[in-house]
Amino acid sequence: MEQSQTFSPRVGLKRTLSDRALLKVFYYLLFPLALAFVLPYVPMVLMAIEEGSILTAVSFLVLALPMPAILLFQAFSFFKPLAFSNVAIFPDRLQMTGKDKKSIEVPFADIKEVKLSHLPYQGGSFVIVMNDGKQYKFTVILERSEYVLEAISSYNPQLLPPESFELYRRTAICADHNYTRINDALKNWRILVVKYLLLPVIVSVAVVLLAPYLGRLSITEALDNVFRSITIVNLVLGVACFLIAALWITGITNRALIREPNNARRDMVMEGKVYLVASIVHWVCFAGFVVYFTLR
Repeated sequence: MEQSQTFSPRVGLKRTLSDRALLKVFYYLLFPLALAFVLPYVPMVLMAIEEGSILTAVSFLVLALPMPAILLFQAFSFFKPLAFSNVAIFPDRLQMTGKDKKSIEVPFADIKEVKLSHLPYQGGSFVIVMNDGKQYKFTVILERSEYVLEAISSYNPQLLPPESFELYRRTAICADHNYTRINDALKNWRILVVKYLLLPVIVSVAVVLLAPYLGRLSITEALDNVFRSITIVNLVLGVACFLIAALWITGITNRALIREPNNARRDMVMEGKVYLVASIVHWVCFAGFVVYFTLR
């Protein structure tokens, strides 16, 4: 797809950026999640070793390790909390405040190079290497981290040409929008409680009370079993629809940034339409499951 505009770093950019508390939570959750992928294979590996079947044990390890490795790579590469809590951007320098509240100055004139890395749509990082050998790492855990690159490029386009970090910039913007949407969803916790806790309770009671009259379930069917099944399916459907909608929106946003790289605003109308469709799909699938569960 051809780009109709050229990204132009803003001159005299001034911003104060903070690290994201939500992404810190993601960082710490990735470790138990990685462990959860490994644990089911541990007994099988131990049994295979005890039986002397080393090849079988290795096969189980090959199945068990890829996903935890990916999660840990993301944790350390993109979501690890930074050594500083906020970054003030000025036209000619950065001023970073460390966890100990001490200030660190990073003059753009003393930067030797900038090293970039990213995973499309997910996250990224870059390292600023100074002339004296010091290095400062930035990741998407810093809110709008691409502003740092924009300020450096505006100060010295030869050091960091705008086209050299366009991929990272699009990834950072898409990631920022995704994390903002997740944060917005978590703020509406009352709606989440109704959708994923109260609603399954109401539906479960209705299923247990109505099913005997349909000749499908016994009135003695344990309510907790019905509630567990309905709650899990409702949660899985809700999360899946939300993530698929987010991925769809990310694709649209990425294409929009290619066409108009200087416009990084969220398209709230488009997002609303996509999430409306996702909600309809969620509730239709959930209703279908409830009918199936009742009449099975």
